[in-house]
Amino acid sequence: MSIKFKLLFPIFLQIILCFQELRAQDDYHQYYTDKSSDTFLSIEALSSRIEVPEIQMHLLNAAIFHFTNKERKKEKLDVFVFNENLYKSSALHSERMIVDDFFSHENKRQRKWRTPKDRIFFYDDSYRTVGENILENFLLDYSGKTLRYRTEFDGNGSIIYLNPEGAVIENSTYMDLADRLVTQWMNSPPHRANILEKRFDLLACACEVDLDKTPILIRCTQNFGSFQSATR
Repeated sequence: MSIKFKLLFPIFLQIILCFQELRAQDDYHQYYTDKSSDTFLSIEALSSRIEVPEIQMHLLNAAIFHFTNKERKKEKLDVFVFNENLYKSSALHSERMIVDDFFSHENKRQRKWRTPKDRIFFYDDSYRTVGENILENFLLDYSGKTLRYRTEFDGNGSIIYLNPEGAVIENSTYMDLADRLVTQWMNSPPHRANILEKRFDLLACACEVDLDKTPILIRCTQNFGSFQSATR
């Protein structure tokens, strides 16, 4: 019995892991399919401060998606529909920008994922038109264009960040960070143009953080697409 159990244990473990992954996917899909943007952006979890390293990245990604749709609604445009394959390509690029420490639409290390089109078409080559936004920022809670801070160490030897007045700078809430990131894109004409582009009707957003940077850095990708004709 023990030998059979040892042989079957990896199979059981793989089944459990697959089930957990599918359940996690169902959880984050609900962020896009079960709620309007206004309803989603009113949930209590978004008001909590981001804790490192236990970051609820799916929650943040969905908040960015819904804040983006609010910008579409302001201009009386159709809102974006979440697309799973665009989510995969967005997550891929944000992860590679952190792992390989670069910030660009061009991935010079992996040739098959070099351009936005390469990455998007890697998962689905049937889009008729595609686009990409990227950005980088910080988890810390601040306003304005520039983060101004100095560092000290607390009694436990952990880094704390202080503003010019000497007050501690905490991490943003999920709500405030998502709002700030979308505002950053909207304040940039080329990125704003992608968000308000009428030809795009599909969207996904994904971010990744670099815990080794001081302060902690976040890089995000938005991938846009449409299965409709570009002449629409």
